[in-house]
Amino acid sequence: MKIRPVLPLVFAIAAAPVLAQTKTPVGGLLDRASAYVCAYMRDFSTVVAEERYVQDSRLMTGAGEVAPGRTAAPLHVELRSDVLFVRPDPSGSWLTFRDVFSVDGRPVRDRAERLTKLFIDHPSDAIDRAMEIVREGYRYDVASTDRTVANPLLALAFLQPVYRDRFEFKLSGIDTALGHDVWIVKFKERVRPTIIRTKDNRNVLAMGRLWIDGVSGSVLQTELEASSGDRVMTTFTFDERLQMDVPSEMRDLAWYGGTRGIIVTGTATYTNFRRFDVTTDASFR
Repeated sequence: MKIRPVLPLVFAIAAAPVLAQTKTPVGGLLDRASAYVCAYMRDFSTVVAEERYVQDSRLMTGAGEVAPGRTAAPLHVELRSDVLFVRPDPSGSWLTFRDVFSVDGRPVRDRAERLTKLFIDHPSDAIDRAMEIVREGYRYDVASTDRTVANPLLALAFLQPVYRDRFEFKLSGIDTALGHDVWIVKFKERVRPTIIRTKDNRNVLAMGRLWIDGVSGSVLQTELEASSGDRVMTTFTFDERLQMDVPSEMRDLAWYGGTRGIIVTGTATYTNFRRFDVTTDASFR
């Protein structure tokens, strides 16, 4: 699965959303959320975090049983990575890069922060070189080598003004577990070609839900479901060091090979957020 050009439900929520009779104009709510996301892109750019990503896969049938005639051996991996969130060009896209440094507790490279050094020391070709690092890390994933939909900020990026008109948005209610004015907004992509594409350039429809604070427009949680079967949910919490909300957990699910295929689940947690300085004229590719 590849993503263009944004930058690559899930599980039960702790408390079920409570529908409210109160009404709020969805347009105004989305305007506040878009303004929040634009400011977020500016403030969160050039941030790096440490990711602990646990993935498991198993062979399944549509009825939830192991497919006959195939090995039932599950796969498990724990990846530790530096994850870089960067906006190389002020007018360009928001990019996310993952650089794996440990697999199941075993170092696979020097712990030095390669990604940040690229953007600081070699800004002219940093994006191309960073993508090589990302592709290098794909080989440690279970069941697939290009799970780029597993991105904690992907659904958030859909609220950028340049993408908003591609989606239909509907209010679904208030989630009182998150706050008295936290609105659940459903979204569904309605424009072709779609933002998410397969390797062979087929459309992949994006839909899901956003949890938006009614006053500030801040996004507390996102849930993305792709027509390919991929599902990703991200929760955000306040980080004291950065003095802003950051992705704290991402849970994802992917299904490969139809009803007798492989199901992959992942849980990623993010810690040690810190900033670095970068100046580059590099463009998104």
